[in-house]
Formats: sequence, structure tokens, C-alpha cells
Amino acid sequence: MAKNPNPQRFVSALVLVALAHAVEFPRQTAGHYQVTLRLPAEGLYAQEESQIEFRIEDLGRPDPLTGFTPVVRATPRAVIDMPSMRGMPQFTETAHAEPAPGDYGIHPTFAHGGDYRLRITIEPNLTAEFPLAVNDAPAKRKALPPRYTLELTANPKKPKPNEPVELRLLVRDQDNNNAPVTAFETVHEKLLHLVIVRRDLELFAHEHPTPNPDGSFTLRHTFSSAGEYRLFADTAPRGAGGQILSAKMTVPGKVVEIAPATIAGPGEYPARKTIPITFPSPATPLEPWLGAIGHLLLIHEDAQTFVHSHPDDSGTLTFLTRFPKPGEYRAWLQYQTGGKIHTETFRLHAK
Repeated sequence: MAKNPNPQRFVSALVLVALAHAVEFPRQTAGHYQVTLRLPAEGLYAQEESQIEFRIEDLGRPDPLTGFTPVVRATPRAVIDMPSMRGMPQFTETAHAEPAPGDYGIHPTFAHGGDYRLRITIEPNLTAEFPLAVNDAPAKRKALPPRYTLELTANPKKPKPNEPVELRLLVRDQDNNNAPVTAFETVHEKLLHLVIVRRDLELFAHEHPTPNPDGSFTLRHTFSSAGEYRLFADTAPRGAGGQILSAKMTVPGKVVEIAPATIAGPGEYPARKTIPITFPSPATPLEPWLGAIGHLLLIHEDAQTFVHSHPDDSGTLTFLTRFPKPGEYRAWLQYQTGGKIHTETFRLHAK
């Protein structure tokens, strides 16, 4: 009788199979394959690397010990997207083999919480599909360092109010020795959307910097007032899905006070739940702008939490929106009619 060359691996496989039968793991079939999904016991959380494992077995090859023969040396492709937010780009994870035969793993990082979909393709036209519920990053949970960071430089370094300054933005990949990212997906007709707000959220700009051959982006911008600013870059490094990256900068000088907006939004909303929010449509027909008939930008009162939503398929200004945390939000609604861009601001509250 041949000796098992790796008894530890064989025992591990039996333990995992027994565990799969003892615990009700999600299971789907794809042709003659059976795919069993194993998620972390504590759940999935945004803004930190997740450990997702799955097991592939061949339904056409019964095994007296494990039920079905595990599929080894496969090259499954894992694609994650958000069906409720079609404007959000999908991202692809390359699955790697785990020690137990037939087991594979991926390590995705979700930009924010919500209802995602995982599709595992084993062969062409053979795909298993699973829903993924991702929690928002709780304040008391220590988040891992983000994979992507935003590097900001200004020329001049200390810009003055009402004088042009050139901003240079560079996305860096921490998993690749902090190397600059040079390939991006086009999201709503642009490679990068930049939102600039003053810390008190009373000044707002939605810009689209110019991409450069080295992967950087440049923008010539004029700040109308001194103050502390937050810059949010909404972009998608190729294959990594949508990312919200941020940076800070200060414009020296006397801050010009602006009367805060007092327009209340349509109502009060629950936090950490994807819900529709409808705004009144204008009298003139809505026109496509940046790949959608409207854009809703939300920033929490902490000036750190950022949300970018787009309308559903109803043809109205109804947005599927998720508030990551309770509190006050400033909302900017943007749409186009008659060739003109309109920006309306609201105050919304999530409880």
C-alpha cells in the first residue's frame, strides 16, 4: 500500500469536510461542480483585508470518505460587484490554492459596506454565485492600513486664496512596494473624480483632473477661501474595484465665514442600510452627465466619511444610498438640464 506523502494535508482535508457537514455553509452547483463558501465567523468588514475560502468538488466523482472528489489544480476566477449600484466597477480576485486539496482562497478589501455579489467561475460558462453582506467598519474595530493611498503635492506649496494652484495626485499601491498605480478603469466617463470640500463642508467642488502618462493626475484649481480642506478621489485601479482615497491640505490665511446651508433633506434615514432616496425632478428634462442622469455626493460631519451614489433605472432622481454611520451629512445633488450643470445642497440625518 502506498504511503500518503503528506498525511497532515490529508487529515486537514478530512477535518474541513467534516466541518462543512457540521456547519451549514452556503453551497452552489455550477455544472458538474459543487462550490462551498466559507466566510469568517466574525463576518466581513469594509476597509480591511478579508479572508474568504471556498471548496470545489466534482459531483461526477463520488468519494467514499469526503463525499465528492476535491478539484485540485483549478484556476477559478472570482469577480465581486454590487448589483444594486451598477456604476460601481467590479473587481477581480485571483484565487490561490489552500493547503487542503480542493480548497481555494481570496483576500478582497471592500471600500465600504453593503450588499455585494461573488461569482466564482471554474470553467467558461460554469459559475457559482453567492451574496456577500459586508459590514461598515466599526469605530472600535482596528482597521488595517489601506492598500491604496493618495499622495498630494501642491505648487506653490502654500497656495493663497483666489490664486491658481497646481495639484498633483498620485495613487500608490502598498501591496506593491508603494509603487505608483498607472492603470485605471473608466468610471462614469472619467479615470478619477475629485471632490474638494472645506472642513466645515461649506465650500464644495467636483473636479476631474487630467491623467498623465506616469499615472499621476494634475488639476489647476483656485481656492476661494483660506482654511483646511479635504480632497476625496473616487477612482478604480484596474482590477481592484472602486476606491475612495483622501488627502488633506491647508490654504493659509483668514477663513471667510459662510452662512451654513439650512435646506433640510427629504427626511431622516437609517444608517448602515441601503435605501432609496428620491429628490424632486426639475421641470426641464434630465440629461445624461458623466454616465448618469444624476450624482449624489455625501460627506459625514466628520469630514472623513464619503459616499458617491447614482440613480436607479426609474429615470428619476432616486438614488440607492447607504449611510455608513449615524450623524449629520452634507449632500450635494448634481444633474444636467439644457446643457447646464446644477448643484443643490442638502442636510441629511442618519440615525
